[in-house]
This record gives sequence, structure tokens and C-alpha cells, in this order.
Amino acid sequence: MLYAGNLTTFSPVSYMDRSKITLIRPLIYTPEKEIRKFIKKENIQVMAKNCPMDGVSKREYMKDLLYKLTIEIPNVRANLMGAIKRAELNGWKEF
Repeated sequence: MLYAGNLTTFSPVSYMDRSKITLIRPLIYTPEKEIRKFIKKENIQVMAKNCPMDGVSKREYMKDLLYKLTIEIPNVRANLMGAIKRAELNGWKEF
């Protein structure tokens, strides 16, 4: 099957115009599972979630969709990262 569409995503380093801050995502390539395992192993206290959109955002929807796609297409994460790099999206070529 052939799918066509637009590919957009935040870059590993993003300048947020409204808040005038630069957001750096140093763990962008680290799977959430690995982060959770490290937190548990090192007994790091996790801050309570306080975002009113937690669990009902487009981000959560995409996270669930990606999980479901991984069951059908085990290499889907690597394929997406490759597509992001090939698309020459702003802020991704150095990563």
C-alpha cells in the first residue's frame, strides 16, 4: 500500500515563540520504557501530572496509535525516524 501525506513533528530543539523559550528534548531517541526502568532502578521521585489535557491530547492519541502500529509493523518507529530524516524537516538534519 502507498500512503501519501504531510509529515510534521517538533524538532529535538524547538524555539517556542509564545513563551520565548528554547525547548531541548535530550531523550528524544530513548524509549519511554527505558526511561521508566531507569527511574524505578534509581528510585527517582516522579512529579505528579498536572496538565489538564493529560491522557486526552492528540499526543496521547498518537502514542496509542504508534503502540498499535508497532504490533503490526515492528519496525514502524525506525521507519518513522527515517522518514523524518529524509523529509529534511527543520531542526532534524543534525540528529
